[in-house]
Amino acid sequence: MEAVPQETVEKLMGNVTAQKELEGIRILASSPGSVRYEIDVPDNVLNYHGCIHGGFVSTMLEIAAGMATYAYGESNVAVSCATNFVRAVRPQRLTVSADTSHKGRSTSVAHCAIVDERGRLVAESTFTMFFLGPLES
Repeated sequence: MEAVPQETVEKLMGNVTAQKELEGIRILASSPGSVRYEIDVPDNVLNYHGCIHGGFVSTMLEIAAGMATYAYGESNVAVSCATNFVRAVRPQRLTVSADTSHKGRSTSVAHCAIVDERGRLVAESTFTMFFLGPLES
């Protein structure tokens, strides 16, 4: 797998909110409309069952959708999403991916997934992203 250029990584990370739990995101691959990253999930995002909180799972999926759209060179926000939580997981390394199936003039549709260390599906979602304009250099 080819390394993602640092300039691309910096642009994509512009989509990540300033939450300490998200500092460990490592971008593995990126192309226009597509991204794959991994993160070692910390213990402080657990629910009272000891599993990764669904809100954190949703955040990781939305970040992937935003990064895939950023990879087109478009600043963006999510306008809708539908998420399926497939399996509860404990803190571990997760791989998050997003692939865009549609890019129009003002929106795109991204299909996102999270898999655990064993390659099992944890959650999947579909996001509609609204373009705010070209990314600033």
